[in-house]
Amino acid sequence: MSSSILVLGATGVSGLAFIPVALSLPRPPALTLYVRSRAKLPADIEKQARVVEGSLTDQDALLNAMEGVDTVVSFLGAYPSFAPFILRTTPTPIGDAFPGILSAMRAKGVKRIFALSTPSFSPDPSEVFSFGWSAYALMPKVVMPQGNAEMVAIAQAVAAADDLDWTVFRVPHLTEKAANLPVAAGVIGPDYKGGFDLSRASMAVWILKEIEERQWVKKAPMLGNY
Repeated sequence: MSSSILVLGATGVSGLAFIPVALSLPRPPALTLYVRSRAKLPADIEKQARVVEGSLTDQDALLNAMEGVDTVVSFLGAYPSFAPFILRTTPTPIGDAFPGILSAMRAKGVKRIFALSTPSFSPDPSEVFSFGWSAYALMPKVVMPQGNAEMVAIAQAVAAADDLDWTVFRVPHLTEKAANLPVAAGVIGPDYKGGFDLSRASMAVWILKEIEERQWVKKAPMLGNY
């Protein structure tokens, strides 16, 4: 198990779901939470985790956050925005910040990173989309083009880091269901048994297990409950 994890996007819904799952382990990792505002975290969290405030472009804060870390887990993602939806623009400020995040990792000798993304990012040429999965992957491009572009940009930046041990975990609709739901991880195709839902807590369990097992290094599995 990783001894020290830096969580990016710790104040988002998925980040807040990951924290208690990690801390509930028999031998919990040391957590560093990188946030823009610590006020968005649970009141007592600083008794259990290190908190570093900073923006994604603050290189000094990122270097501070990376100190002593061996794994980065990113739940960073786009939020719905009215203007890009109307104008059909696709700025990717979070994706654009990832080279700086990766640079800070390299500077501190951190090799392992997990990054959340979307089924629209499909780097494996063997992947075969059924009608259902094709429609599912198309929907974000139509309904939230900027958000979809952001999630793809994040994945592309991470997957291009050949010197790092990266895993891009692609997710369907995220739910608040139980942590003990089984998770399928794999390439979309006839043999993939994951569904269109994934509980955030079971996603956290999967990530913590994959940190130890390393079955998906330099790969981008699709996750889904079944």
